[in-house]
Amino acid sequence: MNIIEILGNISDFLMGLGTTVLLPLIIIILGLIFGQKFTTALRAGLTFGAGFIALNLVIGLLIDTMVPAVDALVKNTGADLTILDVGWGVAGAISWATKASAVVLPVCLLVNFVMLAFNWTKTLNVDIWNFWNQAFTASVAYLVTGSMWWAIAGVIIHTVYALKIADHTAKGIQEFYELPGISIPHGWAVTSYPIIYAVNWVLDRIPGVKDIKWDQGTIQEKLGVFGEPLILGTLLGIIVGAIAGLWRDPVALITLGVTIGTAMILIPKIIGFFMEALTPLSQSAREFMSKRFAGREFYIGLDSAVLIGHPVTVSAAIILIPITLGLALILPGNKVLPFGDLASLFYFVALVPFMTNGNLFRSVISGAFIMTAVLYILTSFGPALTQMAVEVGYAIPEGAVDITGLSAGNWISWLVFQIGRLFAGG
Repeated sequence: MNIIEILGNISDFLMGLGTTVLLPLIIIILGLIFGQKFTTALRAGLTFGAGFIALNLVIGLLIDTMVPAVDALVKNTGADLTILDVGWGVAGAISWATKASAVVLPVCLLVNFVMLAFNWTKTLNVDIWNFWNQAFTASVAYLVTGSMWWAIAGVIIHTVYALKIADHTAKGIQEFYELPGISIPHGWAVTSYPIIYAVNWVLDRIPGVKDIKWDQGTIQEKLGVFGEPLILGTLLGIIVGAIAGLWRDPVALITLGVTIGTAMILIPKIIGFFMEALTPLSQSAREFMSKRFAGREFYIGLDSAVLIGHPVTVSAAIILIPITLGLALILPGNKVLPFGDLASLFYFVALVPFMTNGNLFRSVISGAFIMTAVLYILTSFGPALTQMAVEVGYAIPEGAVDITGLSAGNWISWLVFQIGRLFAGG
């Protein structure tokens, strides 16, 4: 057995634990390393796990309820687009199954440890499952070049960038979302940062537009009871459902609305589990680092899922569903038909609220530009994910020429892919 096979087996074992087991285990181990009592570390780990399970249950309910509306919207477009979005779950599974993925976990961890040792980052990224984003980068790099070294280079580039953006945004995220001691190195979320920054920069220079502010307080003030998260979410769900044609089934339409409204009030409460688990861990980490590394600050890197409880995030994601489908139809040269990831658009705008100070108007505008970039990037990738899928034995959906996942549309993977193609002469 060679080193690649050994690394692949280790990676398969850890991924096989699943995030609901792996993340609490990591929290417990970190707590013990940072000097917590076993009972304190155990309570923090289990509390974090409970929060993650609860969050997944609510998100799963939200997505499952939205699927009929998304399906109807897609069918109603009648679009002749040749690359089908099958969702981040499929894209992630395929990315972890390729030959190149074997190097991802050790390279990501090694880069993180080296950067911590030399004080080049403050983030310890424990969001191991979402290394699938780096695995996708490695896979497309290997696909286009046949070089494992270029795949490793792609992982390093993606990881370094993710950690630096996580550091850069950490303070703002901690203050805005009231999540102490954390940062977000989520492999795709961080690539949205320059897009949001650019949109904000432009909007700040447009008279009139720069003063538009639809934050939670303004919405509630203008709409009264209809601006409250529960009722606003219900109304948004009913409106999107009606656009999708669910008005023919009033029960399904109202169920969609109530489910979205329920999610908007439940998710912020669930985030409290993460705060309960992470606050003592953050304090222990600070004490540990101050004793050994002259007071260095230290962040725990987490999935962007912990950010999606903000009402503006959910509202923007719901509004962006028909907008994204509309963009797919009108953007010249686009070949991607959004579908599988439409119900998960809140991940795409997870960083927007804190960067726009909770401004729903700017969140939607930024989201539209993010999705435009995603569609063009995936169109440029073309059949890359399809080729990867065939190699690992994935069955291509009937009627789809090629498959993709909106969450794979990050510009770092695209840049590595294009540079690799240039040097490979492809």
